[in-house]
Amino acid sequence: MGSEPQRNGQREGARRSYHRVTGGNRDSGGSLSYRAHSVSQPNWLIVWSIVAIALTGAAVEGSASSAIARPVLSKGSPTQRAGTAFFVALEDSDRVAAVGTAHTLSLRDVAKAGRVEFVPGDSTEPLSTSSAFLVPPGIPFRAPGGTIAGDFFVYALDSTPTGVRPLEFETDLALAKLEPGTRVQLLAIPTTNGANEVGVHGRIAKISAEQIEIDLEQPFDLGGSGGVPVISTQTGRVIGIVQGRLSHGELPRLMVGPISEVKRALRQASASGAGRSFATYAEHTPPPQPVPADAPAELIPAQDTRVHLEIEYPADGAVMPESACGAFVAGRAMALGDESKRFDVALVLDTSGSTADPTGADINGNGVIGTKRRGPIGSLFGASSTDPGDSVLAAEVAAARQILRDLDPRTTRVAVITFAGGDGRRDSGPPALTRQPLTSEFARVERSLDFILRTDPVGGTHMSGAVDHSTTELLGARGSRSANDPSSAKLVFFFTDGQPTLPYKGSISDNTRAVRRAAGTARLAGIRVHSFAIGSEALAGPIASVELADLTGGSFIPVRHPGELASVVEAMNFANLENVTLRSATTGDGARPFRVTADGSWGGFLKMVPGLNIIEISARSSDGVEVLETLEVVLEPAAESIPIPHDLGVRHNRLLEDCLRDLKQVRVAAEREHGEKVRKELLLEIGREREKARQRAAEQRKQLKLEVEEGDDSGTNEPGP
Repeated sequence: MGSEPQRNGQREGARRSYHRVTGGNRDSGGSLSYRAHSVSQPNWLIVWSIVAIALTGAAVEGSASSAIARPVLSKGSPTQRAGTAFFVALEDSDRVAAVGTAHTLSLRDVAKAGRVEFVPGDSTEPLSTSSAFLVPPGIPFRAPGGTIAGDFFVYALDSTPTGVRPLEFETDLALAKLEPGTRVQLLAIPTTNGANEVGVHGRIAKISAEQIEIDLEQPFDLGGSGGVPVISTQTGRVIGIVQGRLSHGELPRLMVGPISEVKRALRQASASGAGRSFATYAEHTPPPQPVPADAPAELIPAQDTRVHLEIEYPADGAVMPESACGAFVAGRAMALGDESKRFDVALVLDTSGSTADPTGADINGNGVIGTKRRGPIGSLFGASSTDPGDSVLAAEVAAARQILRDLDPRTTRVAVITFAGGDGRRDSGPPALTRQPLTSEFARVERSLDFILRTDPVGGTHMSGAVDHSTTELLGARGSRSANDPSSAKLVFFFTDGQPTLPYKGSISDNTRAVRRAAGTARLAGIRVHSFAIGSEALAGPIASVELADLTGGSFIPVRHPGELASVVEAMNFANLENVTLRSATTGDGARPFRVTADGSWGGFLKMVPGLNIIEISARSSDGVEVLETLEVVLEPAAESIPIPHDLGVRHNRLLEDCLRDLKQVRVAAEREHGEKVRKELLLEIGREREKARQRAAEQRKQLKLEVEEGDDSGTNEPGP
């Protein structure tokens, strides 16, 4: 290894290289944008993205200037970006300002950073920077005193920006004349075609002085849309700012703040336009506020989201030996609205009578696929499947085990709850039971799942009772068996193969309302529910499962084939992350293998080059907030191995198994390729020898004066090898 001055020179060079390498790879952190798809995705996704861009129009495609950019907090580490801001020419002035929303970047973080950079979609170089608000910052609309129209930041730019196309505010007269049906255009930052902007069209559905509602004309990805400008197609001027969405359909309805409040605030700004520096707000930023009880869940966008990105192994500056799989790098990431880094998770399993039905898949791996018993013999055996280990309940248990494998007992407690309900023929007990209180001893959870697997399913489907019971258990309220942790993020994985049949027998509407009420209680308690509707019956009437997820801010996951439930669960994450990436800025290669588990734990192996290596890890939340961390590691082939912490051992071993499997596949593929090459060479050699033999036979025939007898075709139609 070289001297310390040489090492420092390497390090500085690597840092410069890092900034060059990452230039074209940073994704849109928070925009109303097309999500990028990896090359492994089906080609139709790429085709759809191209078609969608064509359909939405190209108001600014090919333009060298930008009207919108990403606001980025980059002072210190990690880098954070969220939402969209747009440039606007100030009335009666030659100055330009930037406008964004108050809920996408928290005032607390802006004040701490002291500076915001505005970065266009295809670059990492800022178009402009800001260190002050031109007018007092607005209030996030979900915070006390907040409104849709008053949710904005107006940034005073540090210098006159270059390469921008400032927009104009709509006139007061034109704003007053806006009405339903008016066509509008939204400007967004795409992530798939390299352009700075793309136009998305829609129409005004409703309008008032406080809020505008807009229906999009085409399907569009709405992740992190806060701050997108809405422009009248008639005048080309800004009429509002996107704050969030009101519906989750294929053609969603957007919630937009009228631009009139921004204009009113600017009229009261000082003539100098210098504004007030971000730093002056550091001591006056209130703590995050809870969601008001009367706020509809579907109106709540991410606010003050913080992406926690932690590198657990190796330490910065570590010297590591060479390895066949590469350098093991691991950590955790999560996106939460507060500082919580702990989870309380309830696994809620449906044990009603229908979960005894077979899935049509070999869930228990015994080589036999259970089928449905017919006639009275089913009752005789007490099970409706010829192999109970392949039942829907068995699939639920397998999915619960998959979730458990992806959790970190250092930070997560897990409870197990079952639900069913009396069916009028047999006493099946209360609507729901806690089989295992919250615990970080996952062996206890495994034993409770073993017990459930041995229990015969019976009863109806009391979904509302299960949701209420889960809320009680996670809160540690009276009647629960768990201790409350007020600082934990609380989640429910809710599995059911049917529709709610209780507590109101024969009334789907009443039972659905009961589920909605229970979901409302869970939401007010800060509990997020991910609901899984399993099989044809559940998907024939999924309203209760859909509402349960939507009203609590969770995800609804339809599972058409029950046998695929565990695989579906494996792709889930509840850390509110869109993606996590691990790559070498030195080589440009990504980690392989690489895993991100449900709770945001991540790890992978990275190939390194001798000497200094710069590693970058990025995490982006589902609402567009992104952080970026860097790690410096030195590769010295003869260095001693760095012990892997015990609590990372399981993660390391799973990745090592993946790596060895990949290496084996590569070796097998290489052997197969070599074998094929040898076979082809052998066939060529056989062909050459055959031709030589025929030539010699012809010469011998002449020498021996032999005539080919009639019907003798030997030597002319030899079979191939």
